[in-house]
Amino acid sequence: MAKVPQVPLWSNPAIMLFHGTTKNWVTSILGGVNVGRALATADFGRGFYTTTKEAQAWRWARLKAARFNLNPAVVRFTVDRDDLAKLAFMAFVRKDSSATDFWNFVRHCRLGGPNHSRPGQQQFYDVVVGPVVKQWGRRKIAFKDYDQVSFHTPRAATLLNNSSPKELP
Repeated sequence: MAKVPQVPLWSNPAIMLFHGTTKNWVTSILGGVNVGRALATADFGRGFYTTTKEAQAWRWARLKAARFNLNPAVVRFTVDRDDLAKLAFMAFVRKDSSATDFWNFVRHCRLGGPNHSRPGQQQFYDVVVGPVVKQWGRRKIAFKDYDQVSFHTPRAATLLNNSSPKELP
């Protein structure tokens, strides 16, 4: 009988988040994330988008750099999970075309919906997590293993700004 490898006990390590960009934006990002600068009609609305996957961030950085004839760059944020858990959070885990709540939310945000908070609140969720959308009208996910962790409020930006952001080589 094959021996099952031991899995180490959970130690609540920091989570690494990556942001793909171009070299000319790195200094600004390291100086402080500003969620108000972002495109209002992104998948989860105006915010600062990261991923848990470094390779995905580099792919986005290269695509963006090629579009504007610039150099790609990736910034890494080392975020404390306990601090992240204190924020108002929404997460989508299903990635199929029948995940109606996810697709309705993306539609709302892509059409510039004014906020995406809990009922009765006039602000955005601090953080939204989910798959990356390719075509929201056709309910197509960009890449089945890609994710996005978006930050939408000054409170959420403060968490990123206090997380020792670093440009990757």
